[in-house]
Amino acid sequence: MSLRHRLRAPRTRRLVAVGNVCLATSLSLRLFVHPSNPLADASLHALSGFLLGLSIVISLSALRRPRPCKWLEPNRDDSMMSR
Repeated sequence: MSLRHRLRAPRTRRLVAVGNVCLATSLSLRLFVHPSNPLADASLHALSGFLLGLSIVISLSALRRPRPCKWLEPNRDDSMMSR
């Protein structure tokens, strides 16, 4: 299934959006926060790395989760006629 069809599911779109927010936050964190000591600098680096990893995991898991195929579900009218 192509990426375009996977992104039609609402839950997948929400998870990809959360992943993109984590990615944007981790990349722009150093622009807005300027630590004054080495411990704060290390913790900021750790937080940005954590958010980057979290964005990767969320995005990949959103694209990997199974999406139900509507064409595989039996049609109710067909099942009523076969009885």
